[in-house]
Amino acid sequence: MNNSKNTPVMLKTEFEIIENFFATSDLDFEQKGVDLGIGDDAALIRVPDGHNLSISTDILVEGRHFPIDAEADQIAKRALSVNLSDLAAMAAKPFCFTLGLVLPEPTEAWLSKFSAGLGEIARKFQIRLVGGDLSEGPMTIAIQVHGINPIGAALRRDGAKIGDQVFVTGSLGDGAIGLLCLEGKSHLDSSFQLASDPSRPCLDYFEKAYYQPTPRIDFSIHCRDYITSAIDISDGLRGDLQHMLKASGVGARLDVESIPVSEFAKRCLNLENLYKAALFGGDDYELCITVSKDRCAEFVAAAGQSKTKVTCIGEIVEGEGVELISLAQDAKPIDGESYRHFSDLQS
Repeated sequence: MNNSKNTPVMLKTEFEIIENFFATSDLDFEQKGVDLGIGDDAALIRVPDGHNLSISTDILVEGRHFPIDAEADQIAKRALSVNLSDLAAMAAKPFCFTLGLVLPEPTEAWLSKFSAGLGEIARKFQIRLVGGDLSEGPMTIAIQVHGINPIGAALRRDGAKIGDQVFVTGSLGDGAIGLLCLEGKSHLDSSFQLASDPSRPCLDYFEKAYYQPTPRIDFSIHCRDYITSAIDISDGLRGDLQHMLKASGVGARLDVESIPVSEFAKRCLNLENLYKAALFGGDDYELCITVSKDRCAEFVAAAGQSKTKVTCIGEIVEGEGVELISLAQDAKPIDGESYRHFSDLQS
């Protein structure tokens, strides 16, 4: 093997990769309920009495779910964070996860950065890596997260009731703008472009929004007693809300001007594209939730205790689908389509 300065150091076996980069103290740490983690044919875990196990899987493919030239640590942070957002939508406490990693060539430099990024998020949310698989091929990352909920306490998509208020956490559209800044393209139409060249602080903000979304774990666990239904916003607010409405058998009316957008987003997009990003852009990994009208004040106070900004953007109504309402005098219809996992399939 040539170990010269300009030649990537290649590793010999998958077992060497596991031992050097994944059986580390930031990933394979002590976790109550994990009797056996990395190193055997399967992990052994114990679910606490009176709890459900929440399980979710996401697959990220290079060039489809993250840019081809993305840094390894950024890829890792994004991959685990977007999976944790699914646990947040269920109000599940992170427990453990598995990793499937396909690489064209496993170099020490790339794996070291990937492992460090993965370990940073794993430690932050106290979720232990308990196993997985490695293979050669086009870069693909598959993560399955496991969380725990007290039985009957999980949030679901099918609990929205007529009269409930619709809230979202954080601000929407930043992830879609981040991808536009990084790649210069979007799944939205060709008119979705920056209105001006973003400053360095803007670029840094949007890059972080894209690669390091904030899973709302603490918020959802702290506020779950007030929430009637929830879904994480991964494909775009309108599209993901449609899934909740279909599961609950109701419709929703949204006030477009109430949808929260960041100050950075306002600097970079015209008004039409600003709300196009918020409604259809995706990659937010915030939560869309419903709350009974008579509990909204308590809910907002509880959200404040968890240091999470929440905004009421509409109401659950009879019927089906999402109705968009704008009070602006010069408002134009906002057209768009949320992210589709199979873009070539015909509906």
